[in-house]
Amino acid sequence: MLRRVVTRLATGVLTLLLVTVLVFGLIQLAPGSPLAATDDGFRSLSAADRAALEAYYGFDQPLRVQYVSWLGRLLRGDLGHSIRDRRPVADKIIERLPVTLSLNALALFFIVALSVPIGAAAALNPGSITDRWSGTATYLLYAIPVFWAALLLQRLFAVRLGWLPLYGSGGVTGIPRFANMVLPVVCLTYGGLAYVSRFVRTNLIESTRLETVLSARARGLTPLAILVRHGFRLAVVPMLTLAGFLIPALFAGSVIVETVFQLPGLGWLFIDAAYQRDIPVLLGVTLISGAAALVGILFADVTYALADPRVRRG
Repeated sequence: MLRRVVTRLATGVLTLLLVTVLVFGLIQLAPGSPLAATDDGFRSLSAADRAALEAYYGFDQPLRVQYVSWLGRLLRGDLGHSIRDRRPVADKIIERLPVTLSLNALALFFIVALSVPIGAAAALNPGSITDRWSGTATYLLYAIPVFWAALLLQRLFAVRLGWLPLYGSGGVTGIPRFANMVLPVVCLTYGGLAYVSRFVRTNLIESTRLETVLSARARGLTPLAILVRHGFRLAVVPMLTLAGFLIPALFAGSVIVETVFQLPGLGWLFIDAAYQRDIPVLLGVTLISGAAALVGILFADVTYALADPRVRRG
């Protein structure tokens, strides 16, 4: 078991480094100097002053030297300073992290809380009207793009009805107000709800076809009792595994949601840094998001191994 965890950690760290290399290379492919995107006065400087400023930030070095320098600072616990406002990248991430964590935690809670009863109701009578209608509704939800749904919800509930704020965090620092979180949480929830509910339905149906469940049915147990006593117990491991993989998906979705609703989280910070070509901030946010994905995948692997002895022995 320990060997499995160490192997997964080593693979995850290597993947995380490769992701940072990819992000670093892509941002360097943009024409011009990164300083030109963050400082309008950069264009009016003399050639000597431009060269001195680029040397100060290390942009005159080869790309591999720049990346190794950033990696060396990272190993010392230093994520560098933002090119745009000269603030430490770690401070900017810590400042934005509560918004993203609260948004993703609420979305994950509602996905699990709603998808399990929907999937169980569909699995109770496969092929019934409930099963067909829930399947149609969830597939339609899954097909709706997040940015389109966000704009539609803004127009309906904020512009026309005036029930909820259009965007922003309510003028507070840290976690936004409840009213400002409603529409973003809905946008993050409906896609995962559609996918997880069908996943729950499929696993519950498969678990109720095992020999132990068939013997319970032969003893006279009702379909609901079989589902509660045997189905959920057998299907809980795949559900936990899926929950681990939902974490990176939610972090990716929050980039769009935070940008549309202008929530000061990591997603909006990443988009803003990409526009400004703020390389230290981009690498810092990528590192944190990748670490969150690594933790989610590791949680899924460890949970599956703890529940299935065959995986541990393998």
